[in-house]
Amino acid sequence: MIGWWLLYTGALLILTLYMFLPDLLLHRLGLGSSKRQYSSGVALTFDDGPDPAYTPRILDVLAQYQVPATFFVVGEKVAKYPEIIQRIQAEGHQLGIHCHRHLHAWLLKPRETWKLWDEGVDTLERLTGQRVEWIRPPWGTFNLSLWYWTRWNKRRAVLWSVEGHDWLAIRSPRQIAERILRKTKPGTIIVLHDSGGEKGAPENTLQALTVLCQKIIHEQKLPIVPLEFPNWSFSRVLAIRLWEKWEWLFSHLYNVERINAHNLLRLSRTRYKGPFLYSKEGEILVKRGDWVGEIHFDNIRFLRKEADSHALGIQALREIRKSLSELAHYVAKKSDHDDITAFIGLTLINRGAKGLGFHIEEVPSTVFTRGIAILQRAILRIYHPTGKDRVMKERNSQPKLLWISKEEFLEKWVYQEKMRDLTKR
Repeated sequence: MIGWWLLYTGALLILTLYMFLPDLLLHRLGLGSSKRQYSSGVALTFDDGPDPAYTPRILDVLAQYQVPATFFVVGEKVAKYPEIIQRIQAEGHQLGIHCHRHLHAWLLKPRETWKLWDEGVDTLERLTGQRVEWIRPPWGTFNLSLWYWTRWNKRRAVLWSVEGHDWLAIRSPRQIAERILRKTKPGTIIVLHDSGGEKGAPENTLQALTVLCQKIIHEQKLPIVPLEFPNWSFSRVLAIRLWEKWEWLFSHLYNVERINAHNLLRLSRTRYKGPFLYSKEGEILVKRGDWVGEIHFDNIRFLRKEADSHALGIQALREIRKSLSELAHYVAKKSDHDDITAFIGLTLINRGAKGLGFHIEEVPSTVFTRGIAILQRAILRIYHPTGKDRVMKERNSQPKLLWISKEEFLEKWVYQEKMRDLTKR
């Protein structure tokens, strides 16, 4: 009896170490794998292809909406349909490997695991001439051998944060899209399938993809972006995750809205609580209780890889000008912003604001403004590529009130632009 108990215990321990524990850590908890990406956008990924019946049609939809995607392809299908891989590559999409054969990791012995992953990577690299950086195991499942293979070969395991269960034929395009859209936010990795699954399922995926491209960009106002995994420290990743939670809560409490999928600014409609704001002639333009548009930076959209502060500043200014123009046109078309008297912002970043049409007002040092300064220094440290150095430059700065009347704002960013366009013609 004791012998059988020891045998069962030993078998369970082996199964736990080889299958259950690696899968729990990497697949379920995302420890040692990537289940999201760090940008302001959403990443589309496709598994199980290439497929001659569906992958080209998927590529047609992506081309129609001009959005990128990542295809995690099966090695034996790569060898069978090299022309599809070449098209994926030629159209600027990314490629990862989905093993050489579509087999569950728990069914593979250690040596077989290594052989299949080596073979899949070699097949794709020979065809594309590029190193395969990313892998995704079938069903997202791991065993101990695969975990060790990724570490030994320095490959990143990329999973997903949102799925539509589109491999099931009973999932309609509407159900697939709604399930995904409910959970989509900045940093989301979506998994869909361009092959495999039940008969007829890829047709539903194709229709759902069209809906997703439209609604993510135009309704959720999020860009669809390539996968990207910056080499950040754990502390920076943790700080960004915590700050994202705070920004999500803040935007919901104060109805902060995005302008479009790429704009660097967000807007909330609120009652003004500051000092009177005057025109050059001394006329009161804004008083307490007036409706104003409060402009907020969409901080995650300021994430940059460049460390050159000068180049970064030039690029940021160019994007801010474009964002202000889009914001002005957005406001001009929205009737629920008709009663806004001015646009304001309280910020440490105010150099160059006058050139953008804003007035700059000193504000008293209060608990509130000192708190704003602390928060904005934290934002700079998290999101600015030179983080700590930029914070040191701003350590003695105090927030200033930037403001512009609605009339001035529309004059500069709508009407003057129209006149310049007409002059150029």
